Amino acid sequence: MFIATNLPMISRSFRSARLLRKGPCFAPKGAVITREFGPSINILSLRDGATLTMVSRACMRSILLTLTLCSCGLSSVAQSTSASSQPSPSPEPKTETRDPIERSDEFKSKLTFSVYFTNGERLYDLNLRHQFGPLTAWIAGFAQPNGTKLIRVGAQYDYKKAWFHFVPTLEVATTKAVSGSLYSELGSGNTIAIVGVSRTNLKSFFDLFWDPSDAVQLGIGHKISSYDRIQAYSIFDVRLHTEQQNTHVVWRHKLNANNGITFDGVFKTGHEDSGKFIHTAGIGAYYDRPKWFWKVYYDPHVNFTSHTMVRTGIGLKF
Repeated sequence: MFIATNLPMISRSFRSARLLRKGPCFAPKGAVITREFGPSINILSLRDGATLTMVSRACMRSILLTLTLCSCGLSSVAQSTSASSQPSPSPEPKTETRDPIERSDEFKSKLTFSVYFTNGERLYDLNLRHQFGPLTAWIAGFAQPNGTKLIRVGAQYDYKKAWFHFVPTLEVATTKAVSGSLYSELGSGNTIAIVGVSRTNLKSFFDLFWDPSDAVQLGIGHKISSYDRIQAYSIFDVRLHTEQQNTHVVWRHKLNANNGITFDGVFKTGHEDSGKFIHTAGIGAYYDRPKWFWKVYYDPHVNFTSHTMVRTGIGLKF
């Protein structure tokens, strides 16, 4: 790259050297020579060949000396011009040091298609969300082939300043269900406290979250690296006196530059709709790639019913 840039400059230096050589490197005959060697010499008055030879040699030496001095001066000028024309190396551009999997969270849009298997049925959910600066909005559709069908829309706002991260959320569905929540993370270091509260109008609707809806959330999180983190929190009912509580332990880990994995273990306690008190556990895995992801969950007693649900999903980031 430097060769292509410097070639024109070098050729310009050579051209300037040639122009200088056309200048008066020699003095006219007689004038310089006679001044070099004292008084004027009348060649016709010379009486022998020795004198003529001596004068000729003196002239030749003078000419050679003058040519040598001119050549050295021109060479120095050409080299100086070439050196001064050499551009200084441009600073190398800064390279992105983070891995692709770490930058994948910066995509503004996400499309998720999910299939739920429960009680011999398949349920389908399609969710599209986009981030507009601190505001994130989504629209989704849920379909139970022989039952409920609905569309839901929602939005959340991310406010973060120093040690305080606050996220209010609102979602409504065509079944006239309304849900709202306030979520916060408190702390400026690698370890944070998690506090949240949620409320509904007690109309049921399917969502991407499978925890008690009229509840309080308390927990703690720790950032291990730019990608890795671990969280533990409980979401428990504070409205319907069901004693329902889901306790999650979530671990996110970078496998390599292009792959990440998240495990979500949940321990559930509380009364089912039938009144039976249960203790059970489920687990989920979220496989993360720079531009797409895949997830699967095993959820016994889903929504504190007697049914077990297996949820699968795949999504794109763009």
